[in-house]
Amino acid sequence: MTFAVRNGANWLEALRAARAASQPAALITVTRADGSAPREAGARMAVGPDWQADTIGGGTLEFRAIDAARELFAAGAARRATLRMPLGASLGQCCGGVVFLAIERIDADDDAWLAEAARASLDGEVRVRHVPLSDPSAKVTLTAPQGEAGQTRLEKEGDAEWLLDVLLPSTMQVVLFGAGHVGRALASLLGTLPCRVTWLDARDDMFPDAVADNIVTEVGDDGDVARQPAGAYWLILTHNHALDFDIVEKVLKRGDAAYVGLIGSKSKRANFTRRLEARGVGRERVAAELTCPIGIPGIAGKEPPVIAVSVVAELLQLHEARLRALRD
Repeated sequence: MTFAVRNGANWLEALRAARAASQPAALITVTRADGSAPREAGARMAVGPDWQADTIGGGTLEFRAIDAARELFAAGAARRATLRMPLGASLGQCCGGVVFLAIERIDADDDAWLAEAARASLDGEVRVRHVPLSDPSAKVTLTAPQGEAGQTRLEKEGDAEWLLDVLLPSTMQVVLFGAGHVGRALASLLGTLPCRVTWLDARDDMFPDAVADNIVTEVGDDGDVARQPAGAYWLILTHNHALDFDIVEKVLKRGDAAYVGLIGSKSKRANFTRRLEARGVGRERVAAELTCPIGIPGIAGKEPPVIAVSVVAELLQLHEARLRALRD
């Protein structure tokens, strides 16, 4: 049976797809990073016989980790392994730090936590994996954090050692209204990132013939606001200012957006603020929740690809801050 990981799939999607296809797979997790290292504790990658998803930093470190993971596929091999990888001359990497890894062969015993991790990620919830490293026969369990989740870390008690692996909902849910020049540039860039995008426009012929696997296109307008997911990042840049206003009003009145971005000038923002206030959306709330103009400061270019880079950088900054707040 041929198995191929979807282009752009993250480690969790790849492991679930491998399990669904009854294909061997392993999970590599950075459990600790001392000194200068390419990735932090909690970085993960999935590995199959001839594929990988995500990265723990590349270079010889990653090549050796992949080789070790594939050894776990062998019949009779241990289910879990740990590695200490000094990033010096022996690896040909000049970072100078030390990376500690946990490697797990994924099998039927992992189906339950993989499914729950995927559900929690979609719902914006944090989960903690408890991986018993000193008892390879014990199952991995997944729990909601008790208090602050903290960071992925190793813990020991006597001879027992386990990994507490904090899973944050790293996949952004983006709702993109508008398939004009800027909308297309945004979709092209978002299609390369760990996010899920619902891309809407009332004009069916505006969408390209093909989009990335993480993007769903829909013919829709402001009437489709209500059925979008909570906690989404909204980008509103249609061809019609009246439609922009209707969408903004509905999104703000929902009250559950992670971000509401409206393309336009300061004068457009002022106009929308006055009209929203007349519709019952307070001026203070508009000031706090509506971003217009969109994009990070310091990038003044108006070319669609430039706007797209600036806006996506803004989303990533906000999303990382949101994840830190969830963890701490």
